[in-house]
Amino acid sequence: MAKDTAILRAMEEVAKKSGYTVRWDKGLFQGGSCVLEGNKLIVLNRHHPTEVHLGVLARALQDISLQDMSIRKGMRKHIEAMIQRFSSE
Repeated sequence: MAKDTAILRAMEEVAKKSGYTVRWDKGLFQGGSCVLEGNKLIVLNRHHPTEVHLGVLARALQDISLQDMSIRKGMRKHIEAMIQRFSSE
């Protein structure tokens, strides 16, 4: 579980570096990404488990090039694996 949390934090950081604002809210929604008034936004539901958060972030980041970002090599592999896993759903 700690590994998934570390991957989640790293993916959240990648999203922020890519120009997204990441919001954690409570409510009756799935979560996802959108552009709101010209700002890129990812909303994560606090009530959902880490696995769901990873999926939401992975789908939002699937078109982002990680090659130009400063990410530890090991973590880059984990992020790429998550993006590949969830973007096919």
